[in-house]
Amino acid sequence: MKKLILLLALAGCLPALADPVADVYKQGMVAVSEGNAKAAELAFREVLRLQPTHANARFQLGELKRNQGSLAARQRAKKMSEFVIPQVDFSKVELSEAIAALAVMVEEQSKGGFAPNFMVQDPSNKFADQTVTLQVKNVPAKAVLDMMLTQTGAVAKYEEHAIIIRPVPRSAE
Repeated sequence: MKKLILLLALAGCLPALADPVADVYKQGMVAVSEGNAKAAELAFREVLRLQPTHANARFQLGELKRNQGSLAARQRAKKMSEFVIPQVDFSKVELSEAIAALAVMVEEQSKGGFAPNFMVQDPSNKFADQTVTLQVKNVPAKAVLDMMLTQTGAVAKYEEHAIIIRPVPRSAE
């Protein structure tokens, strides 16, 4: 009987015993991929509480400290995807006005809990004559922003405290 159980386990027919350390570590890695530094840190600290010699959890804690800015930027981008804008109706609106309006819409949808903090960097004034025409309903704020940027030849860079809007860099000719 023992041989049969061993054979079934080796063949993958029996479920493996749950590994709480591995499960918590995976939760930490998911939190990292989502930019949720607090949840990731809690998970990795729990792994170390359960298994103090877990080298990967110790390494990931160090990486969290080293990459705080990029994790916060990833979280900002994720937040922009979470808020669905009920309706956008822009007809030849200047890019700066469209961005300001989108910021207000996002803040309203988040009930004041999230501000995108847009910052336009356009030293050569390429956006001066750029307008946005957009009519959509029930679209995530990140998608609305992407549509606006595509129309105006701009790109967004998500940073820890702001979303930087710049003209699309010219390719080398």
